[in-house]
Amino acid sequence: MVVIKFLTFIYLLVYNHNMKNTNSKETLLECALTLFSQKGYESAGINEIVQMAGVTKPTLYYFFHSKEGIFAEILKQYYEKFNIILANESVYHPNAESYQDDVFPTLLRIANAYFNYAQENTRFYMMILSLAYAPPTAQVTAIIKPYNIAQYEIIIRCFECIAETHSNLKGKELACAYSFVAMVNATIGFWNHGYVNIDKQQAEQVVQQFMHGIFS
Repeated sequence: MVVIKFLTFIYLLVYNHNMKNTNSKETLLECALTLFSQKGYESAGINEIVQMAGVTKPTLYYFFHSKEGIFAEILKQYYEKFNIILANESVYHPNAESYQDDVFPTLLRIANAYFNYAQENTRFYMMILSLAYAPPTAQVTAIIKPYNIAQYEIIIRCFECIAETHSNLKGKELACAYSFVAMVNATIGFWNHGYVNIDKQQAEQVVQQFMHGIFS
């Protein structure tokens, strides 16, 4: 009986310690994301992050080693999920005989994926947009670059598939991918400032405007 009580006591100690660590880690991630989104990555300091999270600097260093480490973890959690969504939504099924069943629905799914993710994860998405023009030599740029490349590769591959059916787009796949994402992100930026909505109707307008440019 004494042994059982002792083992139970040890289990509860370990369980509570692990729960506390898990809560501290998630709290740090949430607070860092909030500050990075509100103030920008460079302006948000470690002192502010730990103060908002209610933990000590050693706790942050234990989980993430540095500010760059916590930023990298945020990217991993949010960006990997987003790129999986994009990969699923960007599959092109050719039907050149019907406008509504060909390129249009594919690009519409992609635009809606961007809009939905921006609305559901606004702090993260605004942080990403704010870093779009960070200096190429900045450490933060090096951390985010693989995720950006992975995202554009998904969209480029989609336009490569489209170009197999619509030969006028051959050789323009890269330009199409960049310009389409730029239009979508510009709309999200305007939405964040309250100028437009990002709903299905807006997604249709963006796609129609883009397609008018590439097929006119």
